[in-house]
Amino acid sequence: MRVQPLLLLPLILALACASGQTVEDTFEKTVKPYLTKNCLACHNPSLKTAQLDLAPLRDVKAAMAERDVWENALAKLKSGQMPPASSPKPDAAATARVTEWMEAQIDRYDRGRKVDPGRVTARRLNRAEYNNTIRDLVGVSFRPADDFPIDDSGYGFDNIGDVLSLSPVLMEKYLRAAEQIVKLALRTGAPPKPMVDRYDPERSAQVQLPADPEGQYLSRRGAVLARHLFPVDGEYEFKVNLRGRGADGAAPAQLVLLAGGKQVQTMEVESGQGKRRTWEMRVAVKAGETPVGAAFVMPGPVRPTDGDQVIVVDSVEVRGPYVTASGEIPESHRRIFVCTPPAGTFDAECGGKILSSFARRAWRRPATPAEVDALLRFVRMAEQEKDSFEKGIELAVKAILVSPNFLFRIERDPDPNNPKLAHALSAHELASRLSYFLWSSMPDEELLALADQSKLSDPAVLRKQVKRMLADAKASALAENFAGQWLELRNLAITSPDARKFPSFDPDLREAMRRETTLFFEAVLKEDRSILDFIDGKFTYVNERLAKHYGMEGVEGRKFRRVELDGARRSGVLTQASVLTVTSYPTRTSPVLRGLWVLENFLGSPPPAPPANVPQLEEKEIGKSMSLRNQLERHRADPGCAVCHSKMDVLGFGLENYDAVGMWRDKDGNFDVDAAGVLPGNKVFSTPAQMKTILLEEREAFTHMLTEKMLTYALGRGPEGYDRPVIRAIGKSVAGNEYRISSMIEGIVNSQPFQMRRGDGKPSLASKR
Repeated sequence: MRVQPLLLLPLILALACASGQTVEDTFEKTVKPYLTKNCLACHNPSLKTAQLDLAPLRDVKAAMAERDVWENALAKLKSGQMPPASSPKPDAAATARVTEWMEAQIDRYDRGRKVDPGRVTARRLNRAEYNNTIRDLVGVSFRPADDFPIDDSGYGFDNIGDVLSLSPVLMEKYLRAAEQIVKLALRTGAPPKPMVDRYDPERSAQVQLPADPEGQYLSRRGAVLARHLFPVDGEYEFKVNLRGRGADGAAPAQLVLLAGGKQVQTMEVESGQGKRRTWEMRVAVKAGETPVGAAFVMPGPVRPTDGDQVIVVDSVEVRGPYVTASGEIPESHRRIFVCTPPAGTFDAECGGKILSSFARRAWRRPATPAEVDALLRFVRMAEQEKDSFEKGIELAVKAILVSPNFLFRIERDPDPNNPKLAHALSAHELASRLSYFLWSSMPDEELLALADQSKLSDPAVLRKQVKRMLADAKASALAENFAGQWLELRNLAITSPDARKFPSFDPDLREAMRRETTLFFEAVLKEDRSILDFIDGKFTYVNERLAKHYGMEGVEGRKFRRVELDGARRSGVLTQASVLTVTSYPTRTSPVLRGLWVLENFLGSPPPAPPANVPQLEEKEIGKSMSLRNQLERHRADPGCAVCHSKMDVLGFGLENYDAVGMWRDKDGNFDVDAAGVLPGNKVFSTPAQMKTILLEEREAFTHMLTEKMLTYALGRGPEGYDRPVIRAIGKSVAGNEYRISSMIEGIVNSQPFQMRRGDGKPSLASKR
């Protein structure tokens, strides 16, 4: 059985004490000579390599006052990066004794540290949080924030309070969204008049296609897909227009109409001159914003490069509503109108119940009597203007939706200007932190009720809620929003591989790539698997399109299914096409980008910014007169480049068996792929699988990196020096719990930075983006 070194620390310290050797003695007899012999040649007052001078730390008092220096040095020693390969290799036993001393000093410092939970700026809801909150608050299928300006990012995430500004344009969008939300949710006025909206390929959107019935495989090629806002339940008329005639004598194609997020009709499209190219039909649809459009069943139309022979969807028109549904009150209306006064009356008591109930959920805390009274003014205003009671409630609901209490996650301090005063969050503030961390949405009724009863401070109650929330379907937001940014999946939407070099890449493959990695992350989360599966988990999710891309057999249809892997070519996220594509150029792979991705997103050790005037590679010669590897080796022959590229390029070359869209290859142009490399510590590999085995040995660095990124996402602020002990403690807990992802999440939720805050006293952190 392999024992974790961290678990031996108490025994080591006990043995040191038993032998009469103090921590100071160990430093003088073991650590100081080691530093002098192996480190001071570079880290001295003259050279200060990596901006580090260890000379002052030869004094035992100065050494024992440090923490972050030893933590950084510890990471370098354990990964084999220090001493560098050009220096004599120190005795392994001596290195072990030094790292043990460093571990002990870090733990000693952390045990005596003063609590500083940090401070989070009031956070505006970002686009994903706004959409999800409206979904859960009102109960309508509507994504108004998709029309909002793109959120700024800081520290790799778009939920960082310091960078989420509020522009005049965004405020106008909020006002418009509140109008639309009220119209969708409430049934208080006359039904809307019929309208016409037209979607063509330029207005086509990336929407999720419904599950395929009977094995049908819908393709995005030649389709028009969009999100349409249906104002009320009712009947709507759809008109589908095609262009192109197809090859004479070709088999008919199957065209599917999508409405209300499901397949509602299939039409047979015949090729040849003079064949029907327009279809019209009426369909009953529920109110809300849902996918609409028309798509072909695979194999569908031939490739668009075939000119006039191809048949594609030219446009989809939506008209209506023509016949509204019966007078049944929708759930969204009943959710807001918790009581109804007699017709034509203005009941202040009922109005107060409605508004206090809605405000409590929208503002994620109980509204005060003064706030409810202020909202009732809108009802009184409607009465004075001879409008209805329902109209007054509509106005008040709009006011709630544009209030800072809704748009921002506000946490209050007893003394906001005192940076030394740390305090626990209120129960409702903690509930909001928890729900927006795990769900990217508002607390549900169970969580709010526990906050009302001040029960979330009970660790057992909090642990039960975390477990419940992770099991909920809304926890998929962690995959979409946390993993989507950590793994840079969102960049897939703007990635455009060269169509001539990679003709197999199309919208269907792009979506399949994204879906594979999202499902993989969800599986690790739902099954409470080890976070090390992100490095080498031997399973994945594919559909027919992605399986063919990977060279897998026996997978048919658009539906994704789980497949087990042997790990030779595919395992973990590093060898998934999504990651491999976003770390490539449109025309070729990039070992530099891929190596940088691994350093930043797996090992948490990004290199410094490159110097100016870095020479470009000879793109035209790659794969012809010289391999990409040879060009990069010449490039890093410059000592100024080798400092960063020595490890970064090696990691990237370990993935060179995958082309720029993630397909396996053995040759790059005229040259055999060489995926071999040597990592610090003389760790040799020759295949991607062997490289991942080496990465697994750096599990401590990986755990630290993932903890830091998830804590950043959970808090909505960047990591600071005072967070390092917390991150380290969570990492040790994760390692002691078989690296299960739930132990990381629970560690974050139970941490002081998550449950506490302090007053301000520092400049804004926004400059640290």
